Amino acid sequence: MKDNQKKIDDYFKKPRDKKEPEKLEKYMENLQQKEDPNRKTLVDKIAEFFRNFAMKTGLYYQKKPKKESNEQPSSFSRKLKAYYRLVLHKIIDKFNFESGVDILDDTSVLYRRNRVNKNILLVTNMVFILFTLIGNQHPNYIVIAGFSVLMLAINTTLTRIIHEKPRTLLKQQMAMYIGSVYIIVASLAVYIKLRVSAVSLKFSDILGNPEVIDVENALLNRAFYAITDQSIAQAGYILIYFALVVIALYQDPTLLRILFKWVLVLMTIIHITIMYPLYEHAGSLEQLYTYLFVSNPNVFIDIVLRTILLIVFNIALYSSVSIGDMMNNKRKQELIKRRHLERDFKAVVGDVFDVIGVFNSHTINQSVEEVHRIAEFSSRLGRMLGLSKNLCTEIYEYSVIHIDKVKELSILEYEDKEVLNEEDYQIIREKTILGSVIIKRLQLNQKSEDIVRAHFEKTVDQTFIEKIKRVQRSQEGQVILLAEIYDILRQSRNYKTELKHKRAVELLQLEFKEYFEPYILDRFLKYQLDFERIYESYQYRK
Repeated sequence: MKDNQKKIDDYFKKPRDKKEPEKLEKYMENLQQKEDPNRKTLVDKIAEFFRNFAMKTGLYYQKKPKKESNEQPSSFSRKLKAYYRLVLHKIIDKFNFESGVDILDDTSVLYRRNRVNKNILLVTNMVFILFTLIGNQHPNYIVIAGFSVLMLAINTTLTRIIHEKPRTLLKQQMAMYIGSVYIIVASLAVYIKLRVSAVSLKFSDILGNPEVIDVENALLNRAFYAITDQSIAQAGYILIYFALVVIALYQDPTLLRILFKWVLVLMTIIHITIMYPLYEHAGSLEQLYTYLFVSNPNVFIDIVLRTILLIVFNIALYSSVSIGDMMNNKRKQELIKRRHLERDFKAVVGDVFDVIGVFNSHTINQSVEEVHRIAEFSSRLGRMLGLSKNLCTEIYEYSVIHIDKVKELSILEYEDKEVLNEEDYQIIREKTILGSVIIKRLQLNQKSEDIVRAHFEKTVDQTFIEKIKRVQRSQEGQVILLAEIYDILRQSRNYKTELKHKRAVELLQLEFKEYFEPYILDRFLKYQLDFERIYESYQYRK
């Protein structure tokens, strides 16, 4: 083995002056400390087990759709599915907070929330009436009728305020507060009504009644009715928490904070007056203390636990609303930035398109016929080089794009739009891509003009040649450039006269060969008579 040849082991030797990458050093240190970063812990394995289980069962991850059978569903089944999807879409739209809403328009956002919450309120009113109507064995129909009239009045007022034009932020805020206060008061009223009208567990009324014959059954019935009424009343108690959740849908921390103070006060009053009438045992502080802490400590514990639960629930709800409000504000900030970018994007794109139009109309020394002639030169040369039919078609279309497609760059219909939807943005993006292609085509056209002018004016040097050769050096670019230069040589310019085919070919061989790969120029020279016939045919058309 020669001295100047490396042994195979030399390729794996670590250079002395080269350190290991920082990540690799850290990884090796972790391995030495027996802390493999890729090692799966017990928690990782448990998480992977549940993920795989969820994927197999489809509990969280969607299962892969099965292969469709060849059997077509019946027309009735298709209609039923279509009707189901239509109904489901309408229901979702009624309770969708962001359907067709510009989140930067506070009035529009609050208007949509008011509409959705009003739909929720309509369903809640039905639940309230259901509770008051069949919530216990002794419904008071006068109270139910009065409550229904109040519901109708509130809903009518809300509808008028929400939909009244002109829609203002102040009106929508007023509707928000009215609806929120109403649902809180209504839920409290329903609970009070259920609690007050519930059958009390007093056996003395039965034991002291001489008309009761079967005392045992009467006691059992009284206990059963009392327990069921208390259970129904507790279900009404849950409506108060439901009302707080509905208010939280407004995603307004201030509203929730203000109303919760009143809810906490009212719930405390209900606890000590309706649920447990402590005023009956409040003749003195000593008597109240004896009742709460000596004879009935469970009453005090129940009131405290209910109050703590209400506070904890509100903390969780307020945290969720605050996070949602923060995320909405960040979305607004991002959307504002996007709107600014969209305006700048439209302005820049419009200016670029205007420049393309001006440059195209004042610097291109070609007519439509001449451009199509060059395109035919280029596609024909491509076929002679053995390029595919599709690629030759692309070369032809690229050759004429700065003439045939430049009118499609207009974005006038989008300049007056303050907000671009996804479809508008996609269209402008496609126009921008088209504009970049046209710019490249114009660059190629200008390149051919600069080359021919420089050679005729004797200003060519090696620096110029190297600079020009770096511009669009692809095979397709050289094909079009060769066609462009040949066409320019055949025509007259202000710096040159019209040349015959033979002289143009000689100049291509002598002056311009450095700009092309030899095989491209060779193929052109081999079939030069074809290109002469194409040029003459276009001359004859004139």
